[in-house]
Amino acid sequence: MVIVAVTRTARRWRAAVPALDRGRAVRSALAFGLCFGVVTAVAGIGYGVFAAIGCYVDAYGARDPYPRRGPVLALLGAGFVLAFAAGSLAAGDVWAMTAVLAVVSVAATLVLRTLRLSGPGSYFVVLVTALAAFLPPVGPAETAVRAGCVAIGVSVSWLSAMSGRLVRPYGPEESTVSAALRSVGAFADAARRAAGPHPPADLTAARRSAYTAVHGAWAALDDTRRRRAAPAPRRLVLYTLMVRLEVVLDAVQSAAERRGERVPAAWGPWLRDAAAAVGAGRTPESWPVAPATRPAWPPLVTGDRAPASPASVEGARMLWPVPLPPRKSWGAELRLVLSSASPAPTIALRVGLAVAVGTVLGWALPLLHPAWVAVGAAAALQGGPGQQPSQRIGSRFVGTVAGVAITALVAQFYQPGVWTTVVLATVVHAVSRALPATSLLARTLLNTPVALMLVNAALVGGPGLGPLAAYRLLDLTLGLCLGVCAALLVPGVPVRRVCAAVSGAVAAAGPAVAERLRTGSVGAGAEGTAWQRTADLWTMHASVPTEELRSTGTADRLWPALLSVRRLLSWNVLGGPTTPAPDDGARTEAFLHVLAGAARTDLPGSPGLRSALPRPLRTPEPAHDPEAHRRLAALRSALEHPVPPSAKASPPEGAD
Repeated sequence: MVIVAVTRTARRWRAAVPALDRGRAVRSALAFGLCFGVVTAVAGIGYGVFAAIGCYVDAYGARDPYPRRGPVLALLGAGFVLAFAAGSLAAGDVWAMTAVLAVVSVAATLVLRTLRLSGPGSYFVVLVTALAAFLPPVGPAETAVRAGCVAIGVSVSWLSAMSGRLVRPYGPEESTVSAALRSVGAFADAARRAAGPHPPADLTAARRSAYTAVHGAWAALDDTRRRRAAPAPRRLVLYTLMVRLEVVLDAVQSAAERRGERVPAAWGPWLRDAAAAVGAGRTPESWPVAPATRPAWPPLVTGDRAPASPASVEGARMLWPVPLPPRKSWGAELRLVLSSASPAPTIALRVGLAVAVGTVLGWALPLLHPAWVAVGAAAALQGGPGQQPSQRIGSRFVGTVAGVAITALVAQFYQPGVWTTVVLATVVHAVSRALPATSLLARTLLNTPVALMLVNAALVGGPGLGPLAAYRLLDLTLGLCLGVCAALLVPGVPVRRVCAAVSGAVAAAGPAVAERLRTGSVGAGAEGTAWQRTADLWTMHASVPTEELRSTGTADRLWPALLSVRRLLSWNVLGGPTTPAPDDGARTEAFLHVLAGAARTDLPGSPGLRSALPRPLRTPEPAHDPEAHRRLAALRSALEHPVPPSAKASPPEGAD
């Protein structure tokens, strides 16, 4: 009995402890230890700390495909060096420091959202700038030397982040496609149980998780594309799997909506096996065929399984690049981020305001390490994937208190030397990078002693770890409070931006659906634009709850509209060629134009939106495709009617 109890306890412990990314831990340890150790040995611990700061760039891009990760991470690394140099040159003048830190925080928030690089937002960019700004002023020559040390850390971390390309060049895409297969398998199981005698209470969580994972996989494949270049064979295989997964996901959702259809029992286990195969770099040998669907490629065999033969890849090559949006320049991406349908400007304004006030307070108050006031303000508003500011503040405060307590306790008995600091900082940094992005409390607990050791090592003859730990807690607490004040002063994302995102997605769906009805086939240009606007709405749906101090339910009100637009576009792609119906196309486009105009007035389900719709308004009924009428009616219903509270889905795997 004792053995059984111990075994169960061990299993529960393993389930509670987050899985570690061992490969990332090893790479981070090698890069951080090499930079910190070599620069310390050559130039001293002070310059070694600057090289270690450059290694913080490894917090970004861990889940991005290598074709995008390389150039974007290099651009971010250059931004690290420039931000450090700007902060160092502004040191000593409070207004120059305030201006530099405010501009850097706003620009970093906007640029990182434009680049869509996974990681903790602008947090580390603000940290690097603040640490440089609050150092004693130095001349341009010394600033250049210090910035050079930062550049060493950035360069080695870039090489470390790209080293996986030598072993598994398609690893990031395979991981996201594997997660999508696994989540759709869980949704298929839940939908099958819902049609049974003892249905679950709600499918919302499983459905939202499946669609979120599929959206993430499509985004990863989109990130691998290059202008006027054919996809690599392995990426075309992954694209084929995703197109087929769309058929399965659409069939499962249709069964869940009709509540009378049964999802085949073999789908869930098969999709999990396929997820394991793709995650290991292999291709599934067979594929489940969705009943009563008309795929966009010739069917292979009948039944509930079909071989994943090369013919399916050829069919996908004919469909490529639908539903991926048209390629855009970074300038066009930036214009999208600054548009009225984007949440980014409000978020950047909030971060910039908090950091600016934190800089002034850090300068004015008699603090031992005042940079942490501005850093704490940024920490409250950035760097907590899938969490509200109140949750981020709580996690960071508890983690900081625990880290400070451990550091202060150890400092009573032991003061680490130079090489002890190098070794301990390297080990703890590697462990923190191995933790999943959602483990914010654990990461803060680990990072706090490292930061204190680095500062203590750089301040030769300084106050020691004990006083530094106490002031770190005071400084960061003040910064977190500033973050709360900024969140209250600049509340969330304005409703008008949320409405603009909904309106833009519905309006873009009009030409795409109309072209298919008018010509009988899918138009890559209109379809791609529609999927891009839907992706923008997805970004809004993910951003709104993470910028609210208290939940307002806005994301739940957006979800039915987002799902309905996406389902309409899925039908557009997966339906296959049909008989042209120009009149149906014109009526459908006009109908969606009316819905888009009403959606701009207020949130979905609100009286304002319903009153903006003309009466009577007839939902089009395309003669050659009754399914189109059902999905148009579902979109109208999602916009018109209020949504009851529903179970929240857990954040998708690898969310930032």
